[in-house]
Amino acid sequence: MGKTRLGFDLGSSSMKIAVLRDNSVVRLEEVRLPENMVDEGGNIALPHAFAQFLKQTKKELSLPRAQAALVLPPSQVICRLVSMPKMTTDQLLMNLPYEFTDFIQGVADQYYCDYAMCEPAEGEDPANGLPMMAAAASKEVLAGYYRMFAQAGIRLKTVLPQEMALIQLAQSQPQGEEFCFVDLGHQFTRITVVWKDRVQATRQIGMGGRNLDLVVAGELGVDAFLAGTYKAGNYQNVLSVPAVAEVCEHIAVEILKVINFYQFTYRSSSLEGVYLVGGGAAMPLLRQSIADVAGLALLDPAELLHGAQEGAAAGVFAAGGAMGGKA
Repeated sequence: MGKTRLGFDLGSSSMKIAVLRDNSVVRLEEVRLPENMVDEGGNIALPHAFAQFLKQTKKELSLPRAQAALVLPPSQVICRLVSMPKMTTDQLLMNLPYEFTDFIQGVADQYYCDYAMCEPAEGEDPANGLPMMAAAASKEVLAGYYRMFAQAGIRLKTVLPQEMALIQLAQSQPQGEEFCFVDLGHQFTRITVVWKDRVQATRQIGMGGRNLDLVVAGELGVDAFLAGTYKAGNYQNVLSVPAVAEVCEHIAVEILKVINFYQFTYRSSSLEGVYLVGGGAAMPLLRQSIADVAGLALLDPAELLHGAQEGAAAGVFAAGGAMGGKA
């Protein structure tokens, strides 16, 4: 019997849960969050209510007792590729906060920093600096998550950024070095290119599912939260209105710009396609717009998640967060 692990990915409108045994996916679940549970900044607005919601969800889904990993939203953690001179571990942890002066507010001691070493790429001289993926997050925010999960009876062992979840997912693959993920989230769309053990490029677009919800809300005369439900079910064929197609095409054009810039910067890139992940990946019109405009194949995220069938696109971060080690 393999080791069971849980992965949680908390978005602004839904929570994705992965149950893994070793690195194989046993289950993927997506649960919509109650309205106003998460604020515009991605923070839990009602900690006690969230702990109770999490506890109820655990019971309803009969989640196993297992160590869990939580993938933090980008608004609450920063993760980037940095290069540092060779030094001791203590010296490295002391100097890492200076790499995040644009993110850290207040005293550096209020933030937790961590890192994962990268193998030097061709042309990189370790004498000029050691490449690593480094991350920083507020200690107060992290403590809050550990507390809420503990109150729900879930053993939260690891908290990590989306970038590291994707790296773990990429490293679990038996073959392939370059992966492009397009996360079609609720408020934003994020493009992340993972190459081996590092994030080669990342870019955030200020458009997502919420923009589509606002169009649907205007068409049907309802609030944005209810519009999200109508959008998912294509109520009264609302997704056929021209304004919805315009938003989808706008998102697709912005994605194309980012990918073109990446391929121009890294001429050796051999991207064969992109993996559409996140809640928006389930929307056929948005998928078709991206395929038509970007001209790249839409690869199936289920191919990256051994054992997964339905829900792979939404569950990528949760599954990647629970993974560890190479295949």
